[in-house]
Amino acid sequence: MNDVILVGGGLTGLATAALVARAGLAVTVLERAAALGGRARTDWIGGHAFNQGGHALYVGGPAMSVLRELGVAHPGGKPPTTGALAIAGGALHRLPSGLVSMLTTDLFGFGAKIETARAFATLARTNPRGLRDVTWEAWVATIATRQDVRDALGAVARVTTYANAPARASAGETIAQIKAGLGPGVLYLDDGWQTLVNGLEKVTLAAGVNIVRGAQVSGIERERGGLVVTTRDARMATRSVVVATGPATARKLLGARDLGGDVTAVQTACLDVGLAALPHPERLFALGTDRPTYFSVHSASAHLADSGATIHAMKYLNPDEASDARDDESELEGVLDLVQPG
Repeated sequence: MNDVILVGGGLTGLATAALVARAGLAVTVLERAAALGGRARTDWIGGHAFNQGGHALYVGGPAMSVLRELGVAHPGGKPPTTGALAIAGGALHRLPSGLVSMLTTDLFGFGAKIETARAFATLARTNPRGLRDVTWEAWVATIATRQDVRDALGAVARVTTYANAPARASAGETIAQIKAGLGPGVLYLDDGWQTLVNGLEKVTLAAGVNIVRGAQVSGIERERGGLVVTTRDARMATRSVVVATGPATARKLLGARDLGGDVTAVQTACLDVGLAALPHPERLFALGTDRPTYFSVHSASAHLADSGATIHAMKYLNPDEASDARDDESELEGVLDLVQPG
């Protein structure tokens, strides 16, 4: 009998399985796909390593701590913090990253520059713990009156949380994540996040975990003082279950009550591109302020291309607004044409 069954063979499921198995428990991972990793899988196409959208590992974050504890290597490089661009009004501007760039950027007028500097100073000294039940939208309204300043704050929030839901997101959690991104920073990983998937699979197997691929879980039931997990091919008894999936699958298996209320998936539209060469090699990062877009040449910081450049462009989708994949693709192509024309 299993002590623990992990539903989902992504990074969370694999890391949890390894830690639990190292504590001496019998663990099985059930992954519905043929390959492990979930959205952390990386595909090599035409000499370019494509993550499923832009991925960044936070240097000071909890994931890094777990990887170190498990002994999983995470080679890579930090993206540059200078020379970044902002996209506003359909044009490129210098994205402020310090006092000098704040004074010289044409993204803001003088009054907005002063308010932006004050707003970021307030953010830096704010304790996020007291703001966990306040929305990001409500908190930003208390520190910024100008729309362009709110847009700049929103852009930083989106790129650090991957979320575009200001009326839902916790101000406290958002502020904490922004501080993590502006502090120790992030890594782009050599050969993509598949490096983490492969490393976690290795340590998980070494810990004695049983991994079953192609096992889609259809139900979890209480039975005889324990639990039974049902797949198409088997019914497996266990003492505990950890569900490490997206919200939709978790809600289907656990129900809204056990899931802990209203949980909403974070979604982005992604356009990943491999180029033989960059028309403008100096343009490596651009962030939309009045639109929720992102552009980054990840191969400039990590080994993600045998030659040329691997680019990730994204649009952060608002869960409360309808989206159309073709429109999103067209908008992201427009971002590419603006930042790297030709």
